Amino acid sequence: MASVNRDIPSILECFENSLDLARQQLLENTPERDSANFDLNRFWTNFSGAIKLVSHEATKFCMAFDEEAISSSKACQSLIDKVEKTCIALLAVFTTLPKAKGKVFYKNVHTYTLDILQGMKNLCSAIRNQSSTRLQIVGEIWEKCQAVEQLPSSIFKCDFNFLQSSLDNRDAVLVIFRDQHDMVQDASQELVESLENEDVGPPFELTLVEPLNGLQIPPTEGWSSSDRNVLLPCSGLVKALKACIKKTMQAISERGDGSNEACINELDTIVEIVKSSSSIADDFVLSLYPPMNHSAVREQATLVRNLSKDILSSVKNSHFSTAVDDRWIEFLEKAVDHNWVRISDMALAD
Repeated sequence: MASVNRDIPSILECFENSLDLARQQLLENTPERDSANFDLNRFWTNFSGAIKLVSHEATKFCMAFDEEAISSSKACQSLIDKVEKTCIALLAVFTTLPKAKGKVFYKNVHTYTLDILQGMKNLCSAIRNQSSTRLQIVGEIWEKCQAVEQLPSSIFKCDFNFLQSSLDNRDAVLVIFRDQHDMVQDASQELVESLENEDVGPPFELTLVEPLNGLQIPPTEGWSSSDRNVLLPCSGLVKALKACIKKTMQAISERGDGSNEACINELDTIVEIVKSSSSIADDFVLSLYPPMNHSAVREQATLVRNLSKDILSSVKNSHFSTAVDDRWIEFLEKAVDHNWVRISDMALAD
């Protein structure tokens, strides 16, 4: 680090550059670690401990300059050295995490580490530039650190039973499933509400409204009778996709294995399929609004059908699937096909 003869701004700038270099190295491909003797509980203990130290030193760092307690280069360098050690400790713990523990899990921890280092860099920059935002930045670092500390025990607010004490790839995958399920549910609810409210006209007769600058307000456009025939199976198809996600999420919660490498790879594969659920559902629902293009609706419906079938196919061949799941998988396969055939036939007829 900087020598004691450097002025305070130069010392701070040097630390900023060190943090930036650390982040850049972290963004590059890190070497693979052996997972044979990796202890997940020990990792979380060490990682959480490093996080607490970073949060503590960030507070001291900010308060020292806020109270103008740092008046010499030597005092500044001594403080920076302590902050730097906590950042190095955080990086050191992170580098013990093997990628083989799961792509989703690894990415989550990687992102938290990057965010905390970026927060510390932002704080250093704010202090160097005497910005009033430094207290806000410290608050953001606190929030991020607290979120990491709570990950193993309280990240999930679902109705499922999570038996493991430490966050692993199974749990990280379930977070994505939950988010996708909720967003698809929102899309489904939006469609239902649009159907319910479609018959509710404006609170006045548009023909009685005086023209504005010679322009008459055009009547609102609604669904035609053929559109309405298509809407019911479309709603059923979105609900089937939502059910596919929910039932798969339950199966993973009950029988998913986040410690075995082969099982971890299966979880990574299925979550890649599910990730696109909300965007595909949203595009499908948007295609249903009037004026409806039945050909476009059929294309979007095909994407929803294919996604649903891909999810169910992955479940069939997974480690967390048992004979108990065969019944609902078969039911949902039939529901998806039934709704898609109805949509396809109506769209082609029109």
